[in-house]
Amino acid sequence: MHRSIEYCASVSLDAIFPRRCVLCGAIVGSVPWSPAPLCFSCEHTLECIREPRCERCGRQLISEQGRCVECREEQAVLSRIVPLFEFRGRAARLIHAYKMGERASLAHYFAYKIAHMEGALCGHGPDDFSVVPVPPRPEKVRSGKLDQVGCLAEALARFGFRHSRPLVRLPGGGQQKLLDRAGRLKNASASYARVSSDPIHGKVVLLDDVCTTGATLEACAKLLIQAGADLLGAIVLAAD
Repeated sequence: MHRSIEYCASVSLDAIFPRRCVLCGAIVGSVPWSPAPLCFSCEHTLECIREPRCERCGRQLISEQGRCVECREEQAVLSRIVPLFEFRGRAARLIHAYKMGERASLAHYFAYKIAHMEGALCGHGPDDFSVVPVPPRPEKVRSGKLDQVGCLAEALARFGFRHSRPLVRLPGGGQQKLLDRAGRLKNASASYARVSSDPIHGKVVLLDDVCTTGATLEACAKLLIQAGADLLGAIVLAAD
């Protein structure tokens, strides 16, 4: 509850005082993603992923067609991941400001971008599915740090998206960023669980911040599918 109060306070301060862009420091004028502190000029420089993209992981294809080499070789239950940006340059700085700098109001910009993605999930609109955020580490919540994925799910409500939290992250376990691919897959599969044994009905879309190997998304996807959910895919802020 206290994180929700801090989130509202952060957003209110950005709305009252002159907002300066987190990337260049310029005063942010009227933008459609208000109150997020990002100016039009910097928004146009963010590292978007160009076409053609891998039809599964969403990364740019160089010489391949359809799927990248890694996705062709991988047996995964999650059939589609849609990243907003590449995790480099200014896009990485923006996401870092959101995650590590805890600029909660930036959730409104990312929610705006997700809401305006055309055909990202085979033409499904916000009324067709429920967003399921990847849950944070319990230690993170207890320490009062920002749950950036949960915060983004709440910001999406502004654009008509529904969200639910049927998953939980279990205590303990190493951080994914410290492990190699095999370690990430093993760690992720033992790190998440369902909140209850009740079946999950309807279409759902996973939500996360940065996708590196996809191990976290794959672990959560398996739990949702086992519970009976119709998993359309996943949306992430960036692919690393």
